[in-house]
Parts: sequence; structure tokens; C-alpha cells
Amino acid sequence: MSRLIAVKIGNTTASAALASDGALGDVLRVPVGRLENLKEILTCAASSGGARLAEEGAAVIVASVNPRALAHLRGIAVDATGAEPEVAGEDFPIPIRADVEEPERVGTDRLLAALAARGRLGSPCVVVDLGTAVTVDAVAADGAFAGGAIFPGLEMSADALARGTALLPKISLPTDAPRIGRSTAEAISAGLLHGAAGAIAALVSGARATVGKKAPVLLTGGDAEILAPHLPTDMRQVQPNLVLEGLVLAYQEWKGR
Repeated sequence: MSRLIAVKIGNTTASAALASDGALGDVLRVPVGRLENLKEILTCAASSGGARLAEEGAAVIVASVNPRALAHLRGIAVDATGAEPEVAGEDFPIPIRADVEEPERVGTDRLLAALAARGRLGSPCVVVDLGTAVTVDAVAADGAFAGGAIFPGLEMSADALARGTALLPKISLPTDAPRIGRSTAEAISAGLLHGAAGAIAALVSGARATVGKKAPVLLTGGDAEILAPHLPTDMRQVQPNLVLEGLVLAYQEWKGR
């Protein structure tokens, strides 16, 4: 398998890594508003002996939940590498069946994270992605994506409190907080952190009741390390780059057919 550049475009952050023999290298993360900064990894990966990536038969593969940013990245990738990006769910399939009412509307990031979690943990399993939104998704015993739950992430919740109230301040995201705050900032921190942890624990419990009471759990996403210590011990395993892993798995399976 040729070298790959795997790119994930989320709502607020983009990440990219060079993948060789299926293994991800160092991951570069940039704000979605600064996708030009990904040229660093694209150009570096494309500069083997002066050859363009397209000339080497390599590929830029993308998982995106942000259509506008994806359109921007297409131009950046072609300019930097000479290769037109290949997009998961459009140019190649994601090899996990979505056993839900509207499978075509499930985000590619959710399917790719589930695919990677299934590869690591087997079936059934539960994957929690803690990004702009939090998703708690279940993989059934037969390996199918069985659905899940979505609620606002920590940053979005903090923003909503500050925008939607007259007196509550915007606070920096906490890494720890008392259960009961003794100041307004502490109270907001407690609500954000322990409220999210409680919601995740309850939703994981519900997912396990559906697909298997002993289903293992894997956390991913930008806020996974923040929330993991506040979750039950059997819900603390973190793998930060599950979507990129799933992206590489999906592309390799498609190319291997």
C-alpha cells in the first residue's frame, strides 16, 4: 500500500497524519479556519526526491463533516501534492453497516470511529467521541453500527451559557472541578465537567443495555483526556485518533478488493 495522507475535518478542528503500512505518524492539528497550515504536512509528505504525491501513486484521503471546509481543502491539497483528495463516503465506502432508520444521514466521523473501535475492541463495543459535539455510539454484536446519542460538547455548552444568559461569564474549559461550586465560575465548571461525565456514563449504560452489558468502551476526540478521569474506570480508555484510524482502514479495505 502506498503512503497515505489522512485528513479529518471537523466543525472546529482539522487533523492530518501520514500513514505508512496502516500506521499513523505524528498528528498535526489546526483550527478549521486555518486549513492552509496543513500544507506543512502535505508538502512534507509530497517532497520525496522532488516527486509529487500523485506521481508516486499515493493518496490524500479525507473524512469531513464540514462541507465548506472540505471545498477549501480540495484546492489546498491539489496545490500542495498534485493529488485530488478522495473523500470517505463519497469516493470510497465505509465498510460498516449502519442499522439505523436513515443510514445515509449518519456522519462519516461516527461511522469511521465505530469502524476503528470495532477493529480494536471487537463487537459489541461503544465509542464516545468528545469534540464540538459529544457522540455516544454503539456497535452491535454482529458488527453493525447500531446508532447512538448526540449532545453539545464542553466548549459549545460553555458558549451557550455565556450567550444565553445576562450574567453568567464565559469560562475556560475546566480539567477538574468540585462537585458543588462555591463561586459562579466553580459552579459552571462543575456543571460542565460533571454534567457531561454523568451524561456520558448514563448513555454508555443505555448503549450497553442495547448491544451487550459488558461491551468495552473507547473514548476519542479533543476532550477525551479531560473527561476520562471523571468517568467510571471501565470507561476511561482513550484513543485520540480513532476517526483517522478508521479512515485509513476504510481506504485500505476498498483498495484491497
